[in-house]
Amino acid sequence: MASYAKDPRCTAMAQALVPLLRRSCPEGAGGYGGSYQVNLDDEEAVGLGGVELIRAAMRKAARQLGWKATTIGMIGTRHGTVVAVSDTREGCCHVD
Repeated sequence: MASYAKDPRCTAMAQALVPLLRRSCPEGAGGYGGSYQVNLDDEEAVGLGGVELIRAAMRKAARQLGWKATTIGMIGTRHGTVVAVSDTREGCCHVD
């Protein structure tokens, strides 16, 4: 499997994803418990670099926020290509 960590497309996509991931966190949860999902046409996903590059960018963005992230990526679903990330840190659902 190719590493996308230093790929400029991955870096640019991660920078664009950070604010979206941050906004997905529940209000008052201190940055815990966020999740984000994108649904794309299969052709759009390929045009952005493929599902693995998109997953790598989501992981990179999540790490910038301190998330312990899990990602999924599926091509050819009923909804096209689906890529999602969620924060799985302990205590992620506790609201202060």
